[in-house]
Amino acid sequence: MACYTCIMLEFFKPKNSVSISPSIAVFTTLFLLGLYFLYYIRSILTLLFLAFIIVVALNPGVNWLQRKLHLPRVLGTVTIYLLVFGVLVGMGAVILPPLSRELISLVPDIHLPVIQDELRNFSFTLNEVGQLAEKVGDSLGVALAVITNTASGVFTFFTLIVISVYMMLDRPVLYKKVNWFTKDEKHILAAKNFLDSLEAQLGGWVRGQVVLMLTIGLVTYVGLILIGVPYALPLALLAGLLEIVPNVGPTVASIPAIILAYLNLGPVMAGVTTLFYIVVQQLENNIIVPKIMKENANVNPLVALVIILMGLKLAGVVGALLAVPAYIVIRTLYRMWYDRNLAATE
Repeated sequence: MACYTCIMLEFFKPKNSVSISPSIAVFTTLFLLGLYFLYYIRSILTLLFLAFIIVVALNPGVNWLQRKLHLPRVLGTVTIYLLVFGVLVGMGAVILPPLSRELISLVPDIHLPVIQDELRNFSFTLNEVGQLAEKVGDSLGVALAVITNTASGVFTFFTLIVISVYMMLDRPVLYKKVNWFTKDEKHILAAKNFLDSLEAQLGGWVRGQVVLMLTIGLVTYVGLILIGVPYALPLALLAGLLEIVPNVGPTVASIPAIILAYLNLGPVMAGVTTLFYIVVQQLENNIIVPKIMKENANVNPLVALVIILMGLKLAGVVGALLAVPAYIVIRTLYRMWYDRNLAATE
């Protein structure tokens, strides 16, 4: 009987056992906590990424001032930032007054009979007065939230500028920050090559995108003025801003222009406006984009559209804006890893 019991115990004894060492458990726990920490500070990481985008876009200008005019890096950085700020303020001073006038004049041209009839027939009752008072109270809370968000946005903007300035000053030695993790000279050199390659691609893409948006906005404005479509300035600004979304953006930007041309000038001018936007899009795809982006980061329009949609789904508008830069960073990392492994196998 005892022998039979021993046989049964041996039969049901697990053949394979899995053991997890304490070091693996600790590493897994720390890794998960690290991921949670990164997710928790994602807004700070986004701010740092935006500051880095500004740095790689403006650093060639600072380097040029250092090399050609022999300016100290601090003075070159201040000069470039003041120049960019001056250009933005100048553009705002030139664009905002006529833009505001055209937007104000656009409001009466928007005919909404249903709303106008409701306003004409509207009369207050005691209950409606109470509801209105309640809505006014809610609107005060909304106004306070708007003021708070505006102050927070201004603070965030200035924080972004300050961080980018410090990163710009440290750009020549920024790769040496990898010393926090390793002292290996190969790793430090790899960090330097990575930042240089990323600056060439990401900075080139940012500068090219800005030039492309300005070019399309200017071409659209001049074209709409020549064919007589009203509200050319806001329509041109819309076309320039939507240029950041390849293919889809120009098509979406043409819709308001065609509608306004139809309402104000008739179906013939609506057809002329449609033809104009088609010509602009063809010039953009075949001449303007290849010319401007030839020496910058080459991002396929279809790939850009897909990753922008993914960024919009994952993180909203901010994710859509940062999708292409994030893609360029990941692509640069992959190319460095691939080239390193290829060189090791040869």
